[in-house]
Amino acid sequence: MPELLLATERGQVVLFDPDTDQHECVFFSSDDEAMMGIELVGDYLFVASLSRIYKLSISDYSKAAETELYDPTPDFHQMQCYDGLLYITATKINQIWIYDLDLKLVRIVEIPPPNPKRKVKYKKNYNHLNNIIRHEDRFYIDLNWLTTTQYAASGVLVTDMEFNELDRFEMGWETHEFQFLDGKPIVICGTSNKGRRVKHVRRSGLMVDGDLVFEHDPEESFCKGICYDDTRIYLCGGRIMERKHRKNSNSIIYILDRFDYSLIRTIESVDIKAVKGAIMR
Repeated sequence: MPELLLATERGQVVLFDPDTDQHECVFFSSDDEAMMGIELVGDYLFVASLSRIYKLSISDYSKAAETELYDPTPDFHQMQCYDGLLYITATKINQIWIYDLDLKLVRIVEIPPPNPKRKVKYKKNYNHLNNIIRHEDRFYIDLNWLTTTQYAASGVLVTDMEFNELDRFEMGWETHEFQFLDGKPIVICGTSNKGRRVKHVRRSGLMVDGDLVFEHDPEESFCKGICYDDTRIYLCGGRIMERKHRKNSNSIIYILDRFDYSLIRTIESVDIKAVKGAIMR
């Protein structure tokens, strides 16, 4: 039976069975920060708070290694592993940090901001990098901000294996977790509760190949994590709340049919807080 590993707003890592709703908190960060990045590599689970990366043994989720607690925070988001290296978005400073599996930092890649003629500046001239994936010898980096305007168009940066830019295109709005599924580009589109500051259509859900194939109430939840098995897609997030109250936001998971994207059921949990990253166990 499929199981999910969820990284949450409250710093939890939760093992979750979507068929029975049984769940167990298998790790809890003491950093008082949200967990977001999560990646399973062999016998180890790598998870990241905003300011630290942990390496856990998958057998009992004990801590095998950790990085320093970075200050100021790089604001880590999602991460992926390719050829024995972890690639993680350092969102606040518009960079990709690359680690070996012993959590030694081996390279930092600068990503050009929306206005490359000016310095990177948080919430002024940056892309709010969300995710990085490798597909057919190209890197694809999710740009939550395609331009210098927040709550507007999102896009994707395409590079070669040495991070030379090949393309930069628009896709969705307030996006998270760009990736490929069954050969098609998919991404989560969200809608922040920011009134007139929102510069896009007020729609939220799963976008596939440029079309919003599943929608949920944009006033109900905001999703940031996605994973899938052979038959289902799990769109994961939490109830929309003011930022200062987000650690108390209930998790929400929309289970979709992988082939027609219809909603199978919706799960809400008080015990599991808002999900920010999700993978299959």
